[in-house]
Amino acid sequence: MFTPIIPSSGLTGWRFLQRTYDSQLANFSNSAQITRNTEYFLENIGKVTSAEELTSDRRLLEVALGAFGIQDDIDNRFFIRKILEEGTTANDSLANRFSDNRYKEFSAAFGLGPGETRQIGSEGFAENMVARFQANSFEVSTGQQDETMRIALYAQRVLVDLATPPQKTQARLDAEAVAQAVSDFAAEASEDIEYFERNIGLIATPEDLLNDERLLKVALGAFGLEEDYQAIVDFEPSGDEAVSPEWTKIKEVLEEGSISVVARANELDNPAYAELSRAFGFGVAEDFRANNFGFADEITDLYIQRSFEVPEGITLSEPVVVKNGSVELEPFRSDDMSNDAKWFTVMGEPPLRTLFETALNLPTEFGQADINQQLAVFKERARKTFGSDQVNQFSDPEKLDQLITQFVVRSQISSFNSGASSASIALTLLQS
Repeated sequence: MFTPIIPSSGLTGWRFLQRTYDSQLANFSNSAQITRNTEYFLENIGKVTSAEELTSDRRLLEVALGAFGIQDDIDNRFFIRKILEEGTTANDSLANRFSDNRYKEFSAAFGLGPGETRQIGSEGFAENMVARFQANSFEVSTGQQDETMRIALYAQRVLVDLATPPQKTQARLDAEAVAQAVSDFAAEASEDIEYFERNIGLIATPEDLLNDERLLKVALGAFGLEEDYQAIVDFEPSGDEAVSPEWTKIKEVLEEGSISVVARANELDNPAYAELSRAFGFGVAEDFRANNFGFADEITDLYIQRSFEVPEGITLSEPVVVKNGSVELEPFRSDDMSNDAKWFTVMGEPPLRTLFETALNLPTEFGQADINQQLAVFKERARKTFGSDQVNQFSDPEKLDQLITQFVVRSQISSFNSGASSASIALTLLQS
């Protein structure tokens, strides 16, 4: 069987392995043992219809587990069967209870759990499993000579997929365009919004609101009553009329409240008047709300939500919700994992965890700390070392190379005899 060639440890060995990876992997994959396993898998995996059938065939299972780097569980057939049969759709499924994300990926890849779509037999399934098995088997063989090289190869293969955001759905792209439009409008209207937030708590009567055009602009705009606002500010008093009909209408809407069926707000066809009246609570038996905590934010969010322009050509299936001046994107959730979830994946996969702990110069005892404290430290160290705490940054080949290089160098240093002089360490690194 072909044995990976690693001429030396450290950066010299790593750079050589990178340059020759494709040819070495091809030679390794063409080895008799690997070929026998992969050909058997390609010929027989399509016949499998259940987790029991897969786990009962050791040769198939060897490739299936090896594709995800969990080949050491080959003898734990009952455990693997449960991983497959329970699937990943339920939060309490066995695969989802492991911090090591590889078990979840393994289960999801086969789709044999409840509510899942069976993936065996789908286009490219078998070929993808074989390619992953070959790559991981090569890494295992490499690790038998140099574990640092195995971890570096694994990270180079796996971390890019974890760090690269998936292609966004059209709904997500549309929602993000709306979010930008909301942000742009909020910036343009910031002076009016800030004025409203500073002064709305000072009013005591409907007249106080109506006589302050800047407050009135936001208040009426929040309920889609811009035409009334414009009519009020454009009105020119005359001898017969000191205020516009719209001014009088809004005053009556606010004073009479919305509890009585004969209140002015309830007699008008547009329900926005009743919404306006209820929001302020000036009416009889109502609770006045203009000076309540959070009221200003509530109204300015509504103002932004009702006033911004939806970008041309965008239609959203979900209503736009503005909270704290920005769009709530939760209904349009991206398929991409959150940054914290990606860090937890890193922390849960032993090879990736070793890579980051070493590259970021964290002690092995660090793993005994509270999990949220570990997350905070990983992010802080990454920010200081690489300029960002985002896992997605490692989709950039330069950043990924910087990370792996730092891991290889620190691993080489730690492997030196503790009695080695600083001069000999420096000489060894210079020769790498």
